[in-house]
Amino acid sequence: MSKEKEGSKFVFRSMTLAAGKVKRIDEIASFFMLVSNNGTKDIKISIDDDPFSDFPVGYRYKEKKEDEYFKHIDFKNPNAGSVILEYIFSVGIVESTPTLADLADILEELRGLSTGEIWDTEKTVTTSASLVMAVNASRHSGSVQAKSTNTGKIYIGYDNTVSTTKWIAELQAGQAYSFDDWLGTIYARATAANQKLGYGEH
Repeated sequence: MSKEKEGSKFVFRSMTLAAGKVKRIDEIASFFMLVSNNGTKDIKISIDDDPFSDFPVGYRYKEKKEDEYFKHIDFKNPNAGSVILEYIFSVGIVESTPTLADLADILEELRGLSTGEIWDTEKTVTTSASLVMAVNASRHSGSVQAKSTNTGKIYIGYDNTVSTTKWIAELQAGQAYSFDDWLGTIYARATAANQKLGYGEH
């Protein structure tokens, strides 16, 4: 998964590197940052065949000019055991230098979340519009699914004007709809009474 920010696309990667081993990554562009290293020693990194040097967690490499790119990065593990590394790199032109706060937000979305979820027992949807999800400024994504035993259709919309002719998703029994980067309300309306809808957001 990648996140686009100010003209750049940032990608999150993780890898396990055995003791004393060197691994080359050929997908680097204009920006690189080491996010984590669970070893006791700094990982050693060589960019475009420069000499290996210690690369601490949180250090950012951004010396390339616009329209210039890294060709590859070599990782070397000086630890006595294997290490797990996490890093971010860009796959496009970096038009502005991201701040550490920007990168923290990017990393959170790329890694995904393990807390903050909102979900509950299935909702009953009728022929009148009903609220499924309230406004949530912290929402990253959401999804809804019509129960497999439903006999009617459920229409999903952004507000209570959702109808059989104004909707963003039409769910027959068992069908689902998911979305990213929408923080507002989600409403539902069914073509028959007592239709069931599962939902969740995080």
